Amino acid sequence: MRGQGGGPKSAAGKAVAGRNAVKHGLRSDDPVVTAHESPADWRRHRDGIVESLKVEGHLETELAERAALLLWRLKRVARYETDMTNQYIQRIPDDMALAATYAKGALNIPTEASITLDKIGDQIDRRLLPSGEILERVMRYEAHLHRQLIQTLRELEVLQARRNGQRISSLTRLDVSGSPL
Repeated sequence: MRGQGGGPKSAAGKAVAGRNAVKHGLRSDDPVVTAHESPADWRRHRDGIVESLKVEGHLETELAERAALLLWRLKRVARYETDMTNQYIQRIPDDMALAATYAKGALNIPTEASITLDKIGDQIDRRLLPSGEILERVMRYEAHLHRQLIQTLRELEVLQARRNGQRISSLTRLDVSGSPL
């Protein structure tokens, strides 16, 4: 049953638990994950997006800042994917050594036959994408953030069109995207 027992009791423990969403930065509500990102870079990014969207007024500014945050978080997703791929590739020597030890002991295959430049190259090629679980997480977050970004940009577009005297009847649009059959 939720809400009973398991969580932190002290104020310090609750403060630490409250930051759990920043573990990998994908679910953080804060614009800057200070261990990996620069507040100055965030401000430059935000200011550049707001300026490029040529906003006027508070609501347009809020939507432009939301778009900037979503783009910032999309960069974070790409960085996370790259980091996970690098870690996956860095495990190749240990994984191949373990496989070679097994092959030598169980199958009597010499180590030099198990670890060749071609086999190392094959392992690198196979690991250019992160593992299935990580890749699924990246794709899910990226799709979620992309949908939010498109919606935010559409809302801003409608506000700006109205401000410029264009008649806009609805925010509804039909987008068709995906893989061809």
